[in-house]
Amino acid sequence: MADGGPRLSHSVTVDGVEVRYGIRGAGDRDLLLVHGSGAHHMWWHAVAPELEKTWRVISVDLSGHGDSGHRDDYDAATWAEELMAVLRAAGAQRPIVAAHSLGGRVALLAVSRYPEEFAGLVLFDAGIWAPDHLLDSPLPPRTARPPRLYPTLEEARARFRLMPPQPQPPAEILDPVAEYSMRAVEGGWVWKHDGGGFPTLYEEVIERAAATVAVPVAYVSGGASSVVDDARAERAASTIPNVTTVRLPGVHHHLTLEVPESCARLIDELGGRQLSRST
Repeated sequence: MADGGPRLSHSVTVDGVEVRYGIRGAGDRDLLLVHGSGAHHMWWHAVAPELEKTWRVISVDLSGHGDSGHRDDYDAATWAEELMAVLRAAGAQRPIVAAHSLGGRVALLAVSRYPEEFAGLVLFDAGIWAPDHLLDSPLPPRTARPPRLYPTLEEARARFRLMPPQPQPPAEILDPVAEYSMRAVEGGWVWKHDGGGFPTLYEEVIERAAATVAVPVAYVSGGASSVVDDARAERAASTIPNVTTVRLPGVHHHLTLEVPESCARLIDELGGRQLSRST
């Protein structure tokens, strides 16, 4: 797969930065897929094909990720406006949003600001409160630094790991994700995502959005997740109004890569149920 794989075919500019997005599927229901921190739309590559049969699937690379442009700084409000700009450019009509990890926190903020423009949320291991490993050792402040250069694609690919660590998915699932994560430059290969770091968005505004969200929410988490443990899953269930909770035993944080068929089924079932309730 040359130069990191398929490029999203559409773009919209938000605050001077290009945000890439794509549309696939011929369904009459709109679905937006949102990735997590340091990731990109290919985190959904094994989930989306099952959904494209009945949904019009919109994928996005948030700024700082994938093929989208980079910013000097990142925040929840700007990322939320990127989601809105993509949905409006795509002509989406009251979509369901399926979002993983940090993408779920961004989606919660977008829905809290524009509740009338959404039918529901399906959140996948989207922590609302910081996990223990971040409480013990918070992320360092954002710094500008040149990307690390790898002389060959093979060397770069060998360094690719899911974070936080978990059992690696099979090569047929992980390889397309890893390859899209890399960009060819003079002298070798670099990671596409902004290496200066991103805010975690474990913020009061996100907790407030979760507690007041006005659309149906399905909160799906992994029973073996290091981000949403049992206590945080139970807290989310008691915090989010109008919520359906699903705990997947033995599944880790990157569940869209670990159990993509289950994720597709849950989006189709839970998202379809939300859409029916909102019409």
